[in-house]
Amino acid sequence: MNIEFKKNKLSIALSIALLTNLSLMAEEKSPKELDSVTVIGNENSDYKSKEKVKLNRTKMDIEDTAKSIQSFNENFIEDSQLQNIENIITMSSNTVYNGDNHGRTNDISMRGFSGVPILIDGLKVTNKMAHPEVYNFESIEIQKGPDSLQYGESSPGGIVNLVKKKPTKETLGKIELEVSDNSSYTPKLDVAGSLNKEESLYFRLVSVLKYDEGWTNSNTETNKVFIAPSLSYDVNDNHTLTFMAEYTDETTPSSFGTYVNSKGNLVAPIKNTISNPDEEFEKTQKIIGFDLDSTFDTWNSNFRYRYIDYEGDNGNVHMPQSYNEATNIVSRAFASQKQEFEEHALQYTLNKEIDILEFKNKISLGADYNKAYSKLDMFYDPSTPYLINLSHPSYEHLTSASEHSGVMDMSSDKTYVESWGTFLQDSIYLTNNLIFNAGVRYSESKPKNGQRSDALTPSFGLVYHFSDQTSIYTNYSESFTPNSQEDTSGNILDPEEGKGYEIGIKQKLFDDNLNLTAAIFKIEKENIAELDPDDPTLSKYKASGKQESRGFELDINGNITPNWSIVASYGYTDTKNKDNNNLDLKNIPEHTANIFTSYYLTSFGLPNTYIGGGAKYLGSRYADENNKIKFDSEIIYNATVGYKKGRWRANLSVQNLTDEEYVDGALSSNARGTRVYVGTPRTLLATISYSF
Repeated sequence: MNIEFKKNKLSIALSIALLTNLSLMAEEKSPKELDSVTVIGNENSDYKSKEKVKLNRTKMDIEDTAKSIQSFNENFIEDSQLQNIENIITMSSNTVYNGDNHGRTNDISMRGFSGVPILIDGLKVTNKMAHPEVYNFESIEIQKGPDSLQYGESSPGGIVNLVKKKPTKETLGKIELEVSDNSSYTPKLDVAGSLNKEESLYFRLVSVLKYDEGWTNSNTETNKVFIAPSLSYDVNDNHTLTFMAEYTDETTPSSFGTYVNSKGNLVAPIKNTISNPDEEFEKTQKIIGFDLDSTFDTWNSNFRYRYIDYEGDNGNVHMPQSYNEATNIVSRAFASQKQEFEEHALQYTLNKEIDILEFKNKISLGADYNKAYSKLDMFYDPSTPYLINLSHPSYEHLTSASEHSGVMDMSSDKTYVESWGTFLQDSIYLTNNLIFNAGVRYSESKPKNGQRSDALTPSFGLVYHFSDQTSIYTNYSESFTPNSQEDTSGNILDPEEGKGYEIGIKQKLFDDNLNLTAAIFKIEKENIAELDPDDPTLSKYKASGKQESRGFELDINGNITPNWSIVASYGYTDTKNKDNNNLDLKNIPEHTANIFTSYYLTSFGLPNTYIGGGAKYLGSRYADENNKIKFDSEIIYNATVGYKKGRWRANLSVQNLTDEEYVDGALSSNARGTRVYVGTPRTLLATISYSF
């Protein structure tokens, strides 16, 4: 009996035990205990978020903020049944997913620029697991445009914030089972409530077990154990201390994507892995931390700390090196890679409301510190190629380092990057309807043995409320990203800089139940590192690159009627690489559009039954900087039907209804071939849950 089989048996046993024991617990409760339950869910769904966005450290309302911001709440996440955070994030306009860099990161582009940072509970974390557990989030927030004011290093495209489920005083309990036609099953648990009579001590526990055979021809199944406990204590009326922890242990197949030809067409069935079907990618992530929230009449503060320990072990792989289009042959080489990350992240924010010269001011002062360690163990042997025909693959046995006499040790010692920053922002209420936002940030970043880089980034915005339903805004903001390349003098290049201009409107519709945001924008990115043609070694860089994007976008979410909910967006982005004949930036479509809507069949006498569906339009885009290889546009459809009554909920959905084969984005495109990541084929999902 091998280890993997034991893991599968353990996962099955734990899943059955979890569902059986929790069901018995629910049945054994007396009527008196059941009467104490106060939260069991709404009959209908509401996609309009009622909470203030957590990514705004100033705690200001969206309507008073001179930025385009969208928030996808738990109702939408639950109804749409989207399986990964990138599927939710890309519901926002002008936002695309480019791939996961071999299963290591979620690469998101916004408004034409990649490298969008993904925050966790409003905290910048450098190294974290790709594809985090969606069930652990109560909302996912998007802010568009360059903005390094509150969080430092950032993409000029925008920022994403993942908001985790928090302890609650109200008693809630939910068990859920999700199965799919990929021979997968996923039991889930979410419980919370008060632990004492005074309700000053309360908790939450979220847990997920997952087993998935997957849709590729890999011999490795996905097995995941996830658990996230948290505990809050009201020290007094003004202070709340929350402790949280999280543990993830996951094994998945390797993720090297596939190839397209010079016309941008896939060259083999997407189920065929281009490395070796016996490879495993083992990931373990541990997080602990705390939040201290203080609230008074005219001021509030928040102090956060997180410690993250993440290890990704790709073990032995036959890594793709090049693709020959004429023969459809991929050449691969042995490699073994293990990455270890350790990180400390701290953040403090103070918000104070004060009158200055008879004008109301909301002043925010913040500081943050991050120290991220990394270590790489890697062995590589390019001297022994392994060839495979992608159309008719015949895989060799997976080798180890001991079988390669010419293996090279490419490991690196433990190192770190230390960064810190501080910002000051003031929102001045010039009148009851006119708000001026202004702020500035200073940031520093320094590798262990490298050169320090710093940046001063301002931000300005103006919001005018025509009415309680309508407001317009405009802003100018900047972002920065440190460079790591050296020039011919051995100096680290200046940080990349982003500058953005934006004007937009925010509108409430249908009795304030539907939010609409529309904006036009222009973004410039400078100091992009490019190889210096005057350097004879062709290894030195100069900061001369310049890129630009401009466009229009529209986002709506909320309810049209009490029974009809919708999330939709449209985006147009025109990008230019100013140093490459104004060609388009790679992986960026001009047009994107998304919609998901659900409708309760109350008018048909079925008030507990809903139907829903959606579509994602991904316009044509280029795989390479020279715009020689182009991907066709695609439309991906989803459909769902569900039932919700009292404590029970059931949902049946189909993702990628027409089973489209499409490309998410290109990882690389050069003389060695164009390697890409593809979307998930048609998947049938069934979910049943019970609240107690």
